[in-house]
Amino acid sequence: MGITSRNVSAGWIFLLLVTPLYFFANLQKVIIPGAAFDELQSAFSLDAAGVTRLGAVFLGVYAFAQLIVGVLADRYGGARVIIVGGMLFCTGSLLSAFDNNLYLLYTCRFLTGAGAASIYLSMVKEFSRIAPDSMTIMLGIATIIGYSGSITGTSPFIAGVDRFGYFGMLFGAGAATFAAYIAYVMYARKTGFSKINKMVRFSLPGYLSVFKSRQNCCLIFAIGISFGTYFALQSTIGKKFLEDFCGLSGRAAGVVLTITMIIAAVNGFIMAGVSRKIGNRRLPIIIFSGCGCFAGAALIFCGVFFELGSILPLTGMILMAFAGNISPIYVALLNESNDEHCFGTVVCVGNGFAYAVSAVFSGGAGKLMDIFAPQIVNGIKIYGRNSYLLVFGALMILGIIAAILSCCTKESFGKKINC
Repeated sequence: MGITSRNVSAGWIFLLLVTPLYFFANLQKVIIPGAAFDELQSAFSLDAAGVTRLGAVFLGVYAFAQLIVGVLADRYGGARVIIVGGMLFCTGSLLSAFDNNLYLLYTCRFLTGAGAASIYLSMVKEFSRIAPDSMTIMLGIATIIGYSGSITGTSPFIAGVDRFGYFGMLFGAGAATFAAYIAYVMYARKTGFSKINKMVRFSLPGYLSVFKSRQNCCLIFAIGISFGTYFALQSTIGKKFLEDFCGLSGRAAGVVLTITMIIAAVNGFIMAGVSRKIGNRRLPIIIFSGCGCFAGAALIFCGVFFELGSILPLTGMILMAFAGNISPIYVALLNESNDEHCFGTVVCVGNGFAYAVSAVFSGGAGKLMDIFAPQIVNGIKIYGRNSYLLVFGALMILGIIAAILSCCTKESFGKKINC
């Protein structure tokens, strides 16, 4: 017998079983290559572009799949999408642990990215079906658990790599993901699925119509750049930069990334409270996000340019963590700037663009780093000042764009506005 839409207890059971998958989806976003840039270089004799490409493949597929998953979840229900996507996710996660073939690893990152993309939007869809009255609190709890996966993928995962080896940790993560997936499938099959809505179909004009609104363009591009560049720094080149230029050990760099991820995790709640305190204003926080992205990039660039040590780069990374995640305010302003019937599409496009920025910047950063030859120290490629000047110079340019666009958005004061 199926569950009713108001069955709160079923909602909590669903929360208990689906959030481990969301946890591991966020873990996978940051552990390749972020947690072990040097290990991957050594294992496959890669340059920086080759390593960052592994992250770009995952994020690129994740970004594109956002556009597809939203429609699939509306048509077939979130539970079915999680089951199919979860199988791809588990397969990619487990096979990523086999280090004998680089092309297999690229394929696995493709599968893992496609599968991970199926979880968040489908989870939201199921919350709205199973327990709509408790959706807000359940989604808040799920978000905290999900971000804890990204946090675990920094310092704790790096400590595990030191003890069990990189590919051993990957296999452990994949095995735990598969166990969580089996538990979820058993639950979903027992409780039943929603009816297929054959009226929902893919529509290219629907996606393109998002950009007819000036407000949508400014918001999606400004926040997409701010979050996308922060996340690329966090998940792809941040640890390598802290080790190469700032002189931090692997564990110390992991601690820095853990701190910035914790900041990003709690910042959404902080900004939601700030918005309420200032009369439901959204614009000051949106501008802070865009300008904070630029200011953080500028601090890092100045620290590299003037070789002032680690203080400015660390300050810049912390500032970008605060600016990068303002998702409650961003989603709220998108909702207040769009009709209800197109809100889901707008969010899918916004999420897709943000992760597309991460993918492009991750891949591009590696190519920029390789323009200047690295030093080889104990078989590890160490990139110098000129390489990182190129990377953070490009990041500053993107930050300027985000800052300008953020200043062009309209205030809503928490109410529907015409754009």
